[in-house]
Amino acid sequence: MSDAAPTSALRRRSRRRAAALGLVGWALLSPSWLRAQDDGGATRAHDGGATRAHDDGATRALRLQFARGLTLEGAGRWADALARFEEIARRRPTTNVAFHIGLCHERLGRLRQAERTYQDARASARAATPEVLAEIDARLQDLEARMPRIVLNLAGQTEGVTVLLDGAVAQPSRAIRVDPGPHVAVALRHGIPVAASAFSSHERRTRFVTLTVHPIPSGASPP
Repeated sequence: MSDAAPTSALRRRSRRRAAALGLVGWALLSPSWLRAQDDGGATRAHDGGATRAHDDGATRALRLQFARGLTLEGAGRWADALARFEEIARRRPTTNVAFHIGLCHERLGRLRQAERTYQDARASARAATPEVLAEIDARLQDLEARMPRIVLNLAGQTEGVTVLLDGAVAQPSRAIRVDPGPHVAVALRHGIPVAASAFSSHERRTRFVTLTVHPIPSGASPP
C-alpha cells in the first residue's frame, strides 16, 4: 500500500514527460514554429516564397538536431544530448528546447542549473504548449524536494570568522541549497583558514556540518 502512491506518481510524471517530448518533436516539424519563435516574427513582413524556402531548410536542420538529441537522451548520454539542445537553442531559443536542456542538467546532477533553466523557460514562455508548461512545473516541484541542503555551524572562537562553502561566502546556521556531491567548507579569519571540512551531500537530505575554530594558542600573536 505504501509503495502504490509513489509508483503512481512516477508513472504520471513519465506520461507527462512522454507527452511533452512528443509535442516538441511535432512542433519542430512545422515551418510555422520557426516563424513563431523568431523575435518580432508576428509583425515582420517577409517575402512568402523566400520565407517558406528558408523555413523548410531551417526546419530540416533543426529537426535532425532535435532527433539526435532525443536519441542521445534515450541512450542516457545526457552530456551529448545537452550539447545538441544547446546548439538548437542558440539558433532558436524556445521554451520546449529549454525544457530538454534543463532535463539534461537534471540528469547530470546539476540540480541548481536545471532549476534555473526551468525557471527561465517558464518566465519567457511564448508559444509553448500547456503540456510542456505543466511538465516544467512538475520538474520544478520535484527538484525542490530533491535538492540537498547544507547547514553550516560554527563552534569555538568564532569572532571575526568568515565561512566559505565551495569558495562562496555562506551564512552559518541557514539551510543552503546545493547540488548533490562533494563540497568543501572553510572558516577564515583575516583570510587565513582556521577550520575546514570536506563532505558529500545527497538528494532529499539535509547535512549539518560544524566547523570548530580553536582558540589562538597562548603567546601567539594574531595575524
